[in-house]
Amino acid sequence: MTDGRQPAGTGSALDLGAVLRLTARQLAGAAAGPGRIAELAADRVDRPDGLAGEEPGTALTVLVGEPGSGRTTELAALAVRRAGGARALPTLWLRGADLSPGDATLLPAVRRALGGEVPPSAAAAVCTAAGRPLLVLLDAPEEAPAVLGAAWWSAAVRELAESGVRLLVACRPESWEPHPGVGPVRLHRLGPLHGEALERAAHRYGVPVPPGPADPLRLRLAGDLRAAGVTHQPCDQAELVGGWFDLRCLRAAQRLAEEAARPASHRKGVPAPVTPGQVRRLAAAVAGRLHTAARRMLGLGQSILGRSDFAELFPAGGGWARAVLAERLLVPAGDGYRPAHEAVADWLQGRQLGLDAAVGRVLAARQRPGMPRHRIHLVAAALRAVGDRGGAPALEPWLRRLWQALTDPAAGPEAHWWAARLLRAALAGSPAPATHRALLTELAGRLAADGPRTALTGFGPAFWAGLALPDPLRWELLGLLIRADGPEQAHLQHAAARLRADGPAALPHLCRRLADGRGLPARPGVTVADLVQDLLYAHRALAVDELTEALVAAAHPRADALLTVLAAEEPSALCRAVDRWSHDPRPERHVAAAAYGLRTAPYAGRSGRELLRFTALTLLAREGEPQLHGAALALLVRDPLTRSAHLTAALAAYAADDPFVTPEILGLALASHPAAVLTAFETRLTRPGGVPGPVLRVLAEAAPLVGGGNAASALPDPATRLAGRLLHGHPEWAEPVAEYLGRRLARQCAGPGDLTALLGAAPGGRPPAVRRAFALMLAQQPQPWGSPRPEAGGGREVPSAADQPLRREFLDRLLATERDPAVLGPLLRRVAQHADRQPPERSRAVVRRLADAWPQGDGGALGLDALLVRCAGHSAAFARLLAEWPDDARPPAGGPGLRRMRALLARGRDPQYAAAEAEHAPVLALPVGSGGVPVPGRRRAHGTL
Repeated sequence: MTDGRQPAGTGSALDLGAVLRLTARQLAGAAAGPGRIAELAADRVDRPDGLAGEEPGTALTVLVGEPGSGRTTELAALAVRRAGGARALPTLWLRGADLSPGDATLLPAVRRALGGEVPPSAAAAVCTAAGRPLLVLLDAPEEAPAVLGAAWWSAAVRELAESGVRLLVACRPESWEPHPGVGPVRLHRLGPLHGEALERAAHRYGVPVPPGPADPLRLRLAGDLRAAGVTHQPCDQAELVGGWFDLRCLRAAQRLAEEAARPASHRKGVPAPVTPGQVRRLAAAVAGRLHTAARRMLGLGQSILGRSDFAELFPAGGGWARAVLAERLLVPAGDGYRPAHEAVADWLQGRQLGLDAAVGRVLAARQRPGMPRHRIHLVAAALRAVGDRGGAPALEPWLRRLWQALTDPAAGPEAHWWAARLLRAALAGSPAPATHRALLTELAGRLAADGPRTALTGFGPAFWAGLALPDPLRWELLGLLIRADGPEQAHLQHAAARLRADGPAALPHLCRRLADGRGLPARPGVTVADLVQDLLYAHRALAVDELTEALVAAAHPRADALLTVLAAEEPSALCRAVDRWSHDPRPERHVAAAAYGLRTAPYAGRSGRELLRFTALTLLAREGEPQLHGAALALLVRDPLTRSAHLTAALAAYAADDPFVTPEILGLALASHPAAVLTAFETRLTRPGGVPGPVLRVLAEAAPLVGGGNAASALPDPATRLAGRLLHGHPEWAEPVAEYLGRRLARQCAGPGDLTALLGAAPGGRPPAVRRAFALMLAQQPQPWGSPRPEAGGGREVPSAADQPLRREFLDRLLATERDPAVLGPLLRRVAQHADRQPPERSRAVVRRLADAWPQGDGGALGLDALLVRCAGHSAAFARLLAEWPDDARPPAGGPGLRRMRALLARGRDPQYAAAEAEHAPVLALPVGSGGVPVPGRRRAHGTL
């Protein structure tokens, strides 16, 4: 049949053209859901998860999607695309209802679709030889007269693959779950529409774009209602389907009324008028018969109404059959009829289902299914019907029953499967999910306790986001669910999305979670509060003013910590906040204004400083809150515009130990009012219990004061003279005073006369503890070594070696008269500790000075010898310093320990190892050399442990 004009036949007469004509004829007559294939394909909108751009390239492709997701539309569009164009591709369309009870595989149905005369294998061979494999589209296998088990699928796929036929199945997700092991499968999932695809679909059906993802069927039904003048958009699926069903019943009733009013063909006259009451009564009759049809479909088990039942309920006489088919309340399916849309079928039959018996049947199942899994939508619809009729409280006992089965380890995997999905569907369909607060909390707690390895599947962020919950409950549950997150942090991402969507309204609820110290199973050491704190910080720009209010209302240490961070990073917002809080009638807000005003002040700009100034004046004017006056004075002293007017009061507050007026605050006034500030410092420190550290740190960081000296002047700074008087009266303050001098040296603010100002003209007359503190400070390398510090109160930071000449001069002056081992010993240890940070010649000079000054009587020489060896054992750099002492430099006098170390070095030991061994090993009788340490010809070692 190469000419293409003969009818399709078998054998040599069968060619590609004949097969294409057969398949085209079959597609033209096939029903696709609510209409013909071409009609349904024209209704499709482009979507990123669709099949339009994908040609099934494997033996088996499975397209899964929930009822109403557009599975049939995708198949129809694919079939039309394949059948059109210059290179048509052979495609057959089958529904599950086209199968017969005796079909052991799919091939008998394929043969019937080809007309019953063409063997499928022959047709497939012709197509394969032409490079155009035959594709069979099987839609809704759930409609098959018998349940298609795993064995049936395995045989069907194997037989089709052997014939060269490719198969694309479109079904509900539950229909494919029990069918593993059928060979390689390309699984394709359809979800709800979103983004541009949702906008295009909404425009197609003439409805507003929904705020969230939506299924195509929802838009189609809403479009039908809107076209009929129903402007109110139903809020849930049940209301939408019910409204569409009522509309179609009303239209069918109108057709019946018009049919009844039409005069008989042998009579003349005008039709009788149709009254609204007549149409309403007929609409109720149509709905009643459809509910009866739904009950009978339940008895058959596959949502198909037989022809005899259809003829009984919707006879041709009177126009009943024509009315329900014209309005597509029912459509042909195999040897019977079914509702046009799966969602409508589930809704309709769910209201006829014996729920108690059905739930008992599925929850009693152990390993085997109690009923086909794709019927779960029917049971879920029956549960939603309970909520529609009796409200959320009527649904609660059923939810508890499902929860009990889900958490019962003895219930079995099949019962768990049904319980989990029914519970999820019933909660999602509840008219008031917040009514089930206790159950939702238990569920979220169970997920949190199990962590990411939970066996309760399907309760992810999408489920919780779909529940219509009040914000307090939603955020309470999210606080639990965050603990169930795995590495992908799905619930945390949902919380972030909710925060971005809700904005300021979400902040108080999130801030309350800052007190949640529960840990995360998947992230040891991390708590819910940690995640919330990070989340708030990362999204602070969304509503920073509202965030500050939510944090201060939380009154939690974590909230305080985040506000402190915001003071540095968002000073403008904090300045606005403290200004608001200072005028707030609540006393606790005044405390917050005082505390955070001081924390924000160092970072405030010009407008921010103005707000802080007004805040301080407002706080100062509150006579009933004197405890906050110190904070107000501190803010006013910080501000150069108000400093002079309020410094006297601030100094009095400092003298009275006000916690807000600190040395750091008064240090800002040193440049303009040095005498008054220094007097206040000295007066307070001379009282019992004075702590010099904070004051001396402030003085060390201050710029040189008026009437003082600098690095080029011998006249000491007034601050240094104050430090000297403090040390004279309190020798126990030697360490903080020495630190003061060290910082001044590092900042090049010290002068040649500073040591005399601190220790007097004769440093040797001061107590050993004082001399030791200064010697240790002068011998150590300033920190951080080799890097500058930021400017602080004037003065400039310089490279670490810039202060060395004056530092060396001061140390030399101390060592000129020092003979006390209590000072020399710690100083030697400090030199050894910092040997790797000082030039070797400087370290050797200091060691030589210490050795010469060391007392020799009463075992002093042996003590020095032991200390040198011990220091070398603890410091690799010092050990190398001793080992590599130049020949032309006079080494320290040797003792038994150094002689032992020298002998070990001559044997090639590492200097530090040699020192450690010389310290602990018995002393050998070695010849006494020159007393020096260096050993000619020693092999150089690495010098480290």
